Amino acid sequence: MIDILRKSSAHVFISSLASPVLEKDDAHHLLKVLRITENDIVTVSDGRGSWITAKLDKHGDLHPLSEIFVTEVRKQRLSVAFAPVKGEKPEVIVQKLTELGIDEIIPLAPTRRSIVKWDDTRAAKNEDRLRKIAREAAMQSRRTWLPSIHSITALADVLALPGCAIAEPGGCEITRDHHIVVIGPEGGFAPEELTSQVPTVSLGESILRAETAAIVAGALMMRASREAL
Repeated sequence: MIDILRKSSAHVFISSLASPVLEKDDAHHLLKVLRITENDIVTVSDGRGSWITAKLDKHGDLHPLSEIFVTEVRKQRLSVAFAPVKGEKPEVIVQKLTELGIDEIIPLAPTRRSIVKWDDTRAAKNEDRLRKIAREAAMQSRRTWLPSIHSITALADVLALPGCAIAEPGGCEITRDHHIVVIGPEGGFAPEELTSQVPTVSLGESILRAETAAIVAGALMMRASREAL
C-alpha cells in the first residue's frame, strides 16, 4: 500500500471519502500547477487514516478507483513542543516535523527567554497558518493521518503530560519511552522553568538552533519508534 501512495501522481485531502469532493484551491493546484490529467492516478485521504485511489477529470471532479484502504493509527503518538522563533522558522519546523511523521505539534506559550511572543490575535492567525503548512506537507509526504497542530500551550501543561522529556545538553538518549520532547527558545529554558520530575534528553553534542533542535528531536523520536517494532 505504501508503494501505491508513493507512486501516485498527487496526494490530496478531502473532508469525506463517502462524498469525494476537492476543495477549490486543491482542484486548481492539481489541474493547473501539477497538471494532473485523466491518465494520472491520485490518492485521496480523509486525514484520519482512510484513503483511496482516484482519477481526476478536467472539471476537477474525483472518480474513485479502489476500495477504501486504512492506515492503522500509531499505538503511541509522538509529539514535539517548541517555543516559537522568529520569522518563518515555525513554519519550517511544522513542515519538517510533518514530513518526518510526528503526530502532534505543540507551539509553546512564551517562556522566560522567549523573544517571540504571540498575543491572542496573532496566535490564532499563526495557528491557522501552521495547520495549512502541515496539510501541504502531509500531501507532499503522502501521509494519510494529518498531524494535530495544538493551540498555544503553557510549558507547565506540557511538562505534566506522561512520557514528556526536555531537550537539554547532558540528557539521556531519546528512546521509545519519550513520547513528547520539548524544545526551548534560543538560549534554552531558565533554570526555574525546569523540573527534576521531567527527564532531559540529548540531541547530540552540538549546540543547535531552536528550529534545528525541533527537527532533530522529531527524527530521533521516529528512529526510536521504528527500532521498537
